[in-house]
Amino acid sequence: MSKLRKAAWFNLAVTTGCMLAAGLGFAFLTRVNAKGVVYVGIALVSACVLTPVFYVLCHRKGFEASFDEREKMIYRRAFALSAWVLMFFLAGICIVPFLALGGQNVIRAYCLPLIFLSTLFVAQFAHSVAILIQCERENNDGR
Repeated sequence: MSKLRKAAWFNLAVTTGCMLAAGLGFAFLTRVNAKGVVYVGIALVSACVLTPVFYVLCHRKGFEASFDEREKMIYRRAFALSAWVLMFFLAGICIVPFLALGGQNVIRAYCLPLIFLSTLFVAQFAHSVAILIQCERENNDGR
């Protein structure tokens, strides 16, 4: 298994796990109807503590530097594809409610963080899946 494929699986697993954890936290905050900066402060302190830990554990020096031309091309194509997927996803998630509800309706406030989290997940998911599909096609077709 190539380094690019391992990185795609790793990113897919980590992103899915982080989104599940964030979703559970968000569901809790929505359930208790959290208001104010107390919960935001707790989340920021937790993020400030955990970010250096994850950086030390997951930091890879020169990640893209060790790719050959074929892997760099796959990585670039996957990024371009994920940008297109993200654009269509954002268009759908923002315009469809407008068309369905109308311009004078109100959307609940908890929808905004859901849009943000789902956008992050869709972008990383599309990128990782595009890498895995391209690697598999290359192995099968010789492209």
